[in-house]
Amino acid sequence: MPKLNFAKNRTLTSGLPQLSNPVKSWSVPLTLNKITQNIIEGDVVITETKIDFQGTVQPLTAEQLQFRPEGERSWKHLWIHCVAGSLNLNTQDKIIFNNERYKVLEVKDYSLYGYIEYMVIEDYQ
Repeated sequence: MPKLNFAKNRTLTSGLPQLSNPVKSWSVPLTLNKITQNIIEGDVVITETKIDFQGTVQPLTAEQLQFRPEGERSWKHLWIHCVAGSLNLNTQDKIIFNNERYKVLEVKDYSLYGYIEYMVIEDYQ
C-alpha cells in the first residue's frame, strides 16, 4: 500500500494548501464592532459587539473599484483577510472599524485553505 506523504502546509482531510500561517504572519491585532439590530417589544434595539481578531486590512485597488457601480466608487472600500473562524461576518452585516461604519458586501470563504476574505464598503448614513 502506498504511503501518503502530505506536505506540512496541507491538511489530511482536504489535501489543500493551508494559508492560515502566511495570513497570520502578515496579520496584526485588529478590533471592530459588529452592529446588530433586534426588535424588542416593538422597539429597535441596536447592539455593538466588540470583536478582537488577527488580520490585515487594505483598500481596494483601482482595478477592483472600476467594477463597482459608478456612484459607489468614491466611497471607502476595504478588503479584510483573516484566519478562518476568527471573524464570522455575513453579507449585509454592519461593522464599525476605525470609527467608520461599513457594510459587508462580499464574503469569500476559503476556509478549506485556512482563511476568509471580506469586502466592505462605507455604509450609507
